[in-house]
Amino acid sequence: MKEKQMKNFVKVSYNLLATTKLSSTQKLFVSYILGWQKNGKICFETNNNLALRFGLKYSGIRSVLRELNKLDFFSSVKKDYNEKTGTSGHEITVNIDKLDAFLTPEKSIQNIDSTKQKISQSILSTTATQNEDSNEEVSNYNIEINTGKSSKNILTKHQLDDTISVYDILGQLGYEEPEDVVDFIEKANSTSMDFQKFIGIAKRLHSEKKRNDYKGIIITDEVLEKINQIVQV
Repeated sequence: MKEKQMKNFVKVSYNLLATTKLSSTQKLFVSYILGWQKNGKICFETNNNLALRFGLKYSGIRSVLRELNKLDFFSSVKKDYNEKTGTSGHEITVNIDKLDAFLTPEKSIQNIDSTKQKISQSILSTTATQNEDSNEEVSNYNIEINTGKSSKNILTKHQLDDTISVYDILGQLGYEEPEDVVDFIEKANSTSMDFQKFIGIAKRLHSEKKRNDYKGIIITDEVLEKINQIVQV
């Protein structure tokens, strides 16, 4: 769903998507931090702000940070403690080299290239009937490596005033890359909203993608058509 762009951490993001070592929330959070670093910035936020961004309770975001801090590629350092409010910010970074090393040992990641090669060879050497089987194998392979993928054939109907989850609805619309979800959340500044607001943001991003300097999630005509199908009248 996203235009192919050169990224320094494409391999890391792909491995992150496929890993079973992290929960879906942890994957999304790490992708969020990588998004900052991709733009040459460091994430510095309070727990309260992070909780709002990810639709979690305060205790929930603390749990995410606590578990990720146990991993050597993740660092969250408290800074600027405010005695009046009893709060402090967190400077959060991800060491991409260590993250890559953390993800690489997984068997599913090590075999991705060889698996793709075997599938390609099978498709080229089989008959039309066998090609159909090979295509099914490719489809099953893609489903396996894209953990947590929503069924793209099921579109949940919503009324305009329904409160929707950005995670859920983008999954229904076919967005599988964490970077797409994080980018939409950053542009919308929320993880949940009423459906009418979501439609407005989607239409705006659909128009903005025509600009030469536009970067981020791509809202296509096909996506807008799917959104129209979701509207319950």
